[in-house]
Amino acid sequence: MASAEAWTNARLVRATGMADATSIGAAVTFPLGHRWVGFTVTTGCSVALLLIPPFAVAGFLVAFRRVGLGRAVLSVATAVGLLAAVNQVRFGAVVAAMQAWGFEAGYQRSHVLIGSAITMLGLIAVAILFAVLVGRGGRTRRGSHAA
Repeated sequence: MASAEAWTNARLVRATGMADATSIGAAVTFPLGHRWVGFTVTTGCSVALLLIPPFAVAGFLVAFRRVGLGRAVLSVATAVGLLAAVNQVRFGAVVAAMQAWGFEAGYQRSHVLIGSAITMLGLIAVAILFAVLVGRGGRTRRGSHAA
């Protein structure tokens, strides 16, 4: 998973013109000044662990017949796509920060502060959207028959 995320990020960074990035395994590398720098997508930085809750919640709701399989699949697919996108934005912020503030300061500021803020805001937004998607249409209407 980490290698796929690094590959995707290198292509996105290159496509946006931020840097001439490339990936080698789980590492994203790019030129900065007169040297190549980068970062490695570790297990803790990968989106993989963030995907567990939507799958678990959807599985629980389907198992106890709270939502249908189709709604659960749609909700999980949406959450997975958005979580992956949020993580790519976070990785892009790391590259941009390293270019703006240099390797060490840029990495520290973006990985710890900026990256955490992006991840938390993204997680909150995805959790709310996931709850709306799995909860939408799950209730039957009352009072729809004539008196």
